[in-house]
Amino acid sequence: MSTQHHAHAHVLVADDSPTRTLGIIQIVKEFSYVKTVSTCTFGGLAEAVGRTAPDLVLLGAADWPDCDLTTVVRPQAGAHAVRFISFGHPARTRITPSNVSAGLHGFLPSTATPEDFNRALSAALAGFTYFPRCMTEGLAEYRMRFPQLTPREQQVLDLLSEGMSNHRIASRLGIKEATVKMYVTQVLAKLKVESRLQACLKARGLASAA
Repeated sequence: MSTQHHAHAHVLVADDSPTRTLGIIQIVKEFSYVKTVSTCTFGGLAEAVGRTAPDLVLLGAADWPDCDLTTVVRPQAGAHAVRFISFGHPARTRITPSNVSAGLHGFLPSTATPEDFNRALSAALAGFTYFPRCMTEGLAEYRMRFPQLTPREQQVLDLLSEGMSNHRIASRLGIKEATVKMYVTQVLAKLKVESRLQACLKARGLASAA
């Protein structure tokens, strides 16, 4: 998996545990494609993202059992497309399509090895996701509802259902607006609907308008 487009990646580690943060820095700085590693606390995430514009954020939100990752991740990115990987205890984290659409590209358990970190970071920086199979039940259920859609088309549909424009979807996913238009056309065709509204209704499990 190539990381050539991020050969000088900036990784931001956001966590409230100094010991764990130091351990992650020691792992990540060994990867040749990582040029800069910066840190911040969980509470300082928004300011750090806005100030440093990282390519990838390693987020310790998994240790916050009542935390909805979507509400944490999406506001931080703003107009800048940021990819996030959460880490911590799997039992405290549930992965959903909304999390992924918000920018969550992976999860690493507390038992992750340096090799696991390398695979997850390489995947995220290349535009892919990296989740343990046991944590993707929600995503599997979503795929079962629309098995004809590719993972990227499913992401686009999820964002459409939130009322996002093509421009905002492009910014969120880090792709060109023309590419989003292509995906929207493909989604409408595969769902056999004629409008974005009908696609949104179908995504929410409602009967599409005539």
